[in-house]
Amino acid sequence: MTDRVLCRLDDLDDPGAKAFDIGDGRPEVVVFRVGDAVYAYRNDCPHLNITLDFVPGRFINLDGTKIQCSNHGARFNFHDGHCVWGPCRGEWLERVAVRLDDGRVILDEAAAAADNSS
Repeated sequence: MTDRVLCRLDDLDDPGAKAFDIGDGRPEVVVFRVGDAVYAYRNDCPHLNITLDFVPGRFINLDGTKIQCSNHGARFNFHDGHCVWGPCRGEWLERVAVRLDDGRVILDEAAAAADNSS
């Protein structure tokens, strides 16, 4: 399986986020950077199944500590996508497997295939 590079870690602010259409017919993937860690989730808020970035490209709250849905303000942890505040409290964003390799953020298609087979 060929590595699918989404971006370089240095392409993302810290903290920062960028959305990618990976062409699978589902909501785009948003990659979040916090320090040297990366996390990725579908751009789909569990509250109303709408994109997190009503304001295009805005995915993080003002103090840079949480993912924030700009539609209704729900806040999610970076590390696990768990909603800790707002109308979807207790729900999770859909995780997408990514990994870092030599400063590149790579879509981990092998992990995604394993997740889909279980």
